[in-house]
Order: sequence, then structure tokens, then C-alpha cells
Amino acid sequence: MVSISNAQPKTNASVKTIAHPNGTYDLILNDGVINVVAYGENIFKLTYQPKNYTTNENITDAVVLKEVKSIGIHSVLKVNGDTIRIGNASIISTFQSNEYRGFRFLLNKDERLYGGGERALPLNRRGYRLNLYNNPWYGYGEGADNLNFSVPFFTSSNGYALFFDNASKGYADLGKTNPDVLEAGFMSGELNVFIITGRDNKEILTSYQRLTGRQPLPPRWALGNLMSRFGYTSEAQAKEIAGKMKAADIPVEAIIFDLFWFGDSIKGTMGNLDWVNKTKWPNPNKMVADFKKDGINTVLITEPFMLKNTKAYNASEPYLAKDSNNNPFMITDFYFGVGGLIDIFRKDAGNWIWDYHYKKQIDNGIAGWWTDLGEPEKHPSTMLHNAKDLGVSRMLKADEVHNIYGHYWNKNLFEHYAKEYPDTRLFHLNRSGFAGSQRYSIFPWTGDVSRSWGGLRAQLTNLLGMSMSGIPYAHSDAGGFAGGEGDNELYIRWLQFAAYTPIFRPHGTALYEIEKGAFSFPSEAALIDTPYRAIAKSIIEDRYAMMPYNYTLAYRQAKYGEPLMRPLYYEFPKDTTACKIEDEYMWGSDILVAPVTEKGAKSRKVYLPKGNDWYDGNNYSKQYEGGTLISYEVSDLNKGIPQFHKDGSIFYSMFQSVNNKVFTCSYFSSKKPSKGVLYLDNGISKKSLTNNQFSLITILSSGLINNNLTFNIDINKKEFIDNSYFITPFAFNIYIPKKPTAVFVNGIKREIIISKDIPEIKNEMSVYYMDRELKGILIYFNGLPKESLNIEIKF
Repeated sequence: MVSISNAQPKTNASVKTIAHPNGTYDLILNDGVINVVAYGENIFKLTYQPKNYTTNENITDAVVLKEVKSIGIHSVLKVNGDTIRIGNASIISTFQSNEYRGFRFLLNKDERLYGGGERALPLNRRGYRLNLYNNPWYGYGEGADNLNFSVPFFTSSNGYALFFDNASKGYADLGKTNPDVLEAGFMSGELNVFIITGRDNKEILTSYQRLTGRQPLPPRWALGNLMSRFGYTSEAQAKEIAGKMKAADIPVEAIIFDLFWFGDSIKGTMGNLDWVNKTKWPNPNKMVADFKKDGINTVLITEPFMLKNTKAYNASEPYLAKDSNNNPFMITDFYFGVGGLIDIFRKDAGNWIWDYHYKKQIDNGIAGWWTDLGEPEKHPSTMLHNAKDLGVSRMLKADEVHNIYGHYWNKNLFEHYAKEYPDTRLFHLNRSGFAGSQRYSIFPWTGDVSRSWGGLRAQLTNLLGMSMSGIPYAHSDAGGFAGGEGDNELYIRWLQFAAYTPIFRPHGTALYEIEKGAFSFPSEAALIDTPYRAIAKSIIEDRYAMMPYNYTLAYRQAKYGEPLMRPLYYEFPKDTTACKIEDEYMWGSDILVAPVTEKGAKSRKVYLPKGNDWYDGNNYSKQYEGGTLISYEVSDLNKGIPQFHKDGSIFYSMFQSVNNKVFTCSYFSSKKPSKGVLYLDNGISKKSLTNNQFSLITILSSGLINNNLTFNIDINKKEFIDNSYFITPFAFNIYIPKKPTAVFVNGIKREIIISKDIPEIKNEMSVYYMDRELKGILIYFNGLPKESLNIEIKF
């Protein structure tokens, strides 16, 4: 292997291998060295050090695992002539050009490549050249290839992944220049690549999250309906709209304030960091407290730019990034005004923004933060940053740290919040970051997407690409943000999709008199035209019904690193048809979702993967065989988008009956054994997982065998169940068309009541056979069972 400067890989002298007593290896090239270190049995770091290369600092803060010296690298490292091979990943050369240095990997003919962060591109990104440079893109749609949150992590269908732990300006050429070569280059920083091997994408993604960390549990309210727009311009307006949501009986967990909270105009106000208009915001503290009484949390936007002539500018000046003369760098071509950028890599700058801004507003009742423009949106290459607190003695150019600016902003907020409020989970809506940012409790949205059908279509692969890049809570401005024509159908279809994404936050431009040239459209369901308003309300109700299932997905992400949104290739790797589908996905492991993304659609094709039967989520009485392509009728907006439950799945939900809430568990009949787990805690404490202060309801099913079906239900640590959330009857629905001959609960035979209608809830356990189109067995418990249960059903 040699270092080469042109696009085509060349070979030359063989690589010399030196094994060290500590278990590491050096691979000697003609112009430098590659050091190989193990971080786990299937995780290996290769660091390329060219001769005379000095800008090799690594301050990304992405990796949390430590080197493991005891692992035998010799068993996986294969050097053959000029090729270095670990697992199925083959480095065929390093390279240096005038601006970039990096690695080249050999690609197989049919190899597919996924990941790379936020891109409105096909899931398989082979054939694209991706800029690694966080980038805002106003009004984007399909084909936007470089957005706000790039992650240099790529998985291969050939059983490995590559993570380039480098934050400088770079690129990843995934077979565009040479179809047989993946080339990744960077302009500065440590030149490294982590190679992760695995049996499948599940093992690889789990290993990557061990390397860079998992996302903590969100506050439970974050999974509900978040009320947001660009933007609320006064206390009176915000309270009026919240009042209309309440009058329409539409639940709201939070109200999110855009930039008008600190100024009356879009331009010239960043840097006020306070409620400056006492006429429009006469008593912010009381307003926040009033919202809290109604169960609504308040979230404020904040930006890293400090504009001249704003309230906090003078105080911020010592903490701004510098120019070559060591003066605050003034950005003169910034859309919002002339000003500087907080140098977030300095500890004193991070402390100042926390003390001066965040802590003050949190003490006033603010429950969460929305950090915007954190790419940073405007980041001139001649701007200089001080990283001495990170061990770097020289000043760093903007392009050397651009991709981790947002990451350090995330880190600063998270660590200060954790210190001041050690038992409260952080809600942080954010726009940019790097690998590992998920550790800092971020909930990224996908930027300023166009309010169009193309904008909606762009979200499927965008969100799935982020999920497969280890960022689990990426979501979109539901309904679209920029432009538009007031398309109510688009609004509904987007909300239907958003109901099966990590965060549900309708948000769009609604400036009206503030900016008459911008198209305005409300994002709040209570303000939508009839009959669409009732449909939007129904979608939000469905979102709340899924809260037990969704919150358990959040638990499994925090505990095991499992993604919430999953491409079909991730869940069904052996189904070659499923692996090629990009307009469907799995919500958790049990629900397949097929969004409707065409205006006026009457039907859409849905492929149901092999190996399972599938129950129609809009009509449980309909069941389909896996491995089939069906045509699904979607002309009725009220019906919802196609979504299907996998056979054997156990789905937890909560529904509002006439008199009270009913906690429901639904089982979809299968011949295979299965397991369903529900996670319950108090919804806010950071100690829930770390101190095991939670309860799990576990249901094991035998599957239908020889006309017998058994369930074992176990509930552990009931003392940690939040009774304000879970004081409800418990209904167990067993969807199976056969009529039972006997039902036994803990060995006692129970009476089976035949019913065609949903029965009234009784004070004791009752067993029903629902003799109607949707046939099945319904077992009612008046609250959670007080002991473990064995249920045996005979047919």
C-alpha cells in the first residue's frame, strides 16, 4: 500500500507489519504509518499518520469506548501485499492531495452503502459523493444531499461499517468517481477509521452505539403533541391558540417559542437573550406558570450568534470566536444581522452562556430548549476558535471544527443541566451535531423542509438515514416548514406519517403580518379547516394511544441501542425484496408503516415481508400473508395510512373510553412463540434506569399449538409505576378468529361471555368472546393484575 494523490487507486510496495507487545499493530507505508488498535472484539481503529503531517488533533468527543489491549488483532487483521483487510472491509490505499487526506476502500459489485447522517437521498447511497460539512438548506425537498447533520458513519450490506472520527471539512465518495472505490478525505485532524464487523445491521449498529454512546430516556411528555410554529409573537396570541387547542380537546404537552420571544422582528434581535417587549410579553414568568398549570411545558429557542446592538452583545464579546488579529470575528453577511459567534469550545464561554442565559430562564420555569442555527449556519473559514481547554495549543480554523460546533453546544447544555438538575431529563430540540451527540439527549429536526409533497417524500429516507447513523430521535417539521399553498391534504398526510416517528411536532411558517411575503399556514390542529380539523385531532389521539408502545421503544433505545424507526433492510435482511424498499419502514420491531406521499392518491402498493403474517392496523379483521405485494386503498383520509402489525406481536396502548382510560394489550395470533414487554416509570427521573426504578410488564405467548394458546404475564416492581399515568382498567385483546371452548386463568376455568359490542367495565375480571367481524377474546382486569398470571385458552 502507498499514499497516492490521484483518484484511481494504485498499488506499489507491500505493507510492512509490526506487532507490538501491547497488542497493537503498526502498518508501515512508504509515506507514513497506520496504527491498528482494538476497541472490542469487532471494533478496530486504524489511524493513518503521514510523514510531516502535524494537524492531527482529535477533539471530536465522539467515542466513549476505550482501547482493549487484550484482544488478538492478529486473528482479524489480514495484510496481503498492499491491501489491508479486517473482516470484509478492504483498505486498498491511503491518499494525499493538496487539500484532503484519507483512505480508499474496495467495494464489491453488489455492495450497498447506508448512513452518513441527514440526506434527502435514497437509503442506498452508493454512487453519491457526500460532503461532510453540516449545512442548512432552506426549503429543500427530494435530492438535497447535504443537510444540517452529517455523520461520517456508513454501513455496508457486506457485513461491516466504517466510522471516520474526524470533524473537519471532508467528503465521502461512495463509488461516484470510481464505482469500485469508497474514498473518504479530510482537510485536517486525526486521520482515522473505525471498522466495525458484524453478522447483520443490528449487531453493527448496536456495536456503533457502544462505541459512541446511546441516547438517554426522554421525558415522557416529549413523545406527545408539541405545539409549535414560526412563530408566536405575543403572550396573548400564544394563550389564545393554546386555549383553542384545549377547547377542541386536543392534548398539548409543550408550547415552543421561536425567535419572537426575544424581539419583535426576524432580523437584528439575536443576542437579546431575554423577553424585551414588555407590552407583548407583560409577565413571562406568570405566562410560563399558567401554561404549566394546564400541563403545558414551555420551550424556548436560542442561537449561538450574538448580534451587535442587542441586549447581551457587550457581555458576550469576550467569549466570541476570533479573527487573525485576535479581535472578535464580525460576520457581516449574516441574514439576521452583523455579529459574532460564541466560541463554544472554551469552557468560560460555555459557562457564561449557561449562567447568563439558560440557567436564568430555567429558574423562571422553562422546561426545555430549542437550539437553532448550530451547524453553524454562517461559519467563515477564516474564523478562529480557541481549543486550549481541549488540549490544542494552536488556534483552529472554522473548517477544522465546523462539524463539531453543534456537538459541543449539545455537550455544554447537557452537562450543565445534568449538574444543576441531576434527576431531571433534558428536552433539547436541536438542528445539528456529530457522531455521539445522541448521548446529550438531543431531538433533532431535519431543518427547513419545503411545505410540499416533495418535502414530505424527502423525510422517509432522511429520518431512516439518521436512525441508521445512530441518531434515534430525528424528526421533521410535521406539515412542512417553508412555502406551500395551504394544502390540507398534505398537512394530514404529513401528520399521519409523523405519528409513527420519534417526535410529533407540527411546525411551519405562520408569520402573517410580520412577513407578508412569506406564505403562512397554521400548524396547530385546532386552527385547521373543517373537515380536516377532526382528522388531525384523531391522528393526535392515535399518537397518545400509542404512548405505552412508543415509550417502551424509547426504553429499548436507551437500554439496548435499538432504533425506533427501522428500514426494512435492517429488520428483514434475508428478504431481498424488502431490502430494496425505501417507502416503507418499521416502527419498532412490530409495526410496518407505509406513508402516503402522493397528492390525491387512491391506492398505494405495500410489500409485506416474508416470514410473518400481517394484520391490517386500520382493520384488525384483515390479515395478509408475508412475502406478498398488495394494493391498499387510501382514498379516505379518515382511514389513515397503511400500517400493519406483525403476527405474534404484543401491542400496548391506551384508549379513552366514555368514562375513563383503558390500558390495552393486543395480541395478534401466531403459531410462533413471542414476547411483549411494557416499560413503566415516573416519566421524568434520570434515575429510573440507572437505579432500576422502573417496572416491566412481560407477556410470553406460546403461540397457537394444537388448539392451545397460553400466556404468562409477569409484572415486576409495581412500586415504580406512575399511578398518575396508570390508574386504569387493563384490557387484554387476543385477536384470533377461533371461538374458545375454555379459558383458564391461573388454573381456574372462567365463564366466557359472548358479546357483539364492547362491554362495560366491571369491578372484577371478566372474559368475553367478541362475536363480530373483528373476532377475538377480550379479558378485562379492573386495574393491573396483582399477581403473575397464567392464561390458557383451548379451542
